[in-house]
Amino acid sequence: MQEAEDTGRALFSGIAGGYDAQNRVMTLGLDVWWRRRALRTLGRCIGDGQCARVLDIASGTADFAIAAARMFPDVQTTGVDVTPEMLEIGRCKVERSGLSERIVLETGDAEKLDFADGSFDCALCAFGFRNFPHRARALEEARRVLKPGGHLLVLEFFRIESRLLAAFTSVWLRFTSALAARGAKSEYDYLRTSIDRMVPAEAFIDEAKSAGFKCVASAFYAPACRCLCFRVSSP
Repeated sequence: MQEAEDTGRALFSGIAGGYDAQNRVMTLGLDVWWRRRALRTLGRCIGDGQCARVLDIASGTADFAIAAARMFPDVQTTGVDVTPEMLEIGRCKVERSGLSERIVLETGDAEKLDFADGSFDCALCAFGFRNFPHRARALEEARRVLKPGGHLLVLEFFRIESRLLAAFTSVWLRFTSALAARGAKSEYDYLRTSIDRMVPAEAFIDEAKSAGFKCVASAFYAPACRCLCFRVSSP
């Protein structure tokens, strides 16, 4: 399992420089729209509740952290990721966005978060869970660092159970990942096949329930992305 973790870190280190541009190609730019829609869903789930401190898990180059800061002007966001090369690019983007006082990026492992219990009101994770060696640990850690009544927002390429939709999504991903993989074919082959290994959204909801979460919102963003919003369950 340690070998798999090292392989994942090396992979993202290798593609960090072109990650943003290749993601725009791989999703045809839809990933920007998906994040905005997901954050609006989070806003509806929170309602009048507090969302002052946000944790962005597997923050990468900080796209979700920046989008959250723009949508929620009063939040302070901490982004964590295991890949220093991705975070360095993220820090440059945060500075250019004028958000350095509201976003801090740190090296950190989703399965061993270096924060006290109940440190955050909300947690975000975009396209990270399928790459975690132990999803259950990551969910338990997210639950631990969230306050009672806190929310977890997940954007992910879950495995699709509908044969027709799965076939369409597979063709779409093969086409777009081939466009994005110029000069990094093996890395983007891994990203595509990681989706095939991921559980369906319904199974992930069950895993989150076991970790102490209740799913309060679910939406499918065509052609491949699922948004799930969870609230910390009452004891």
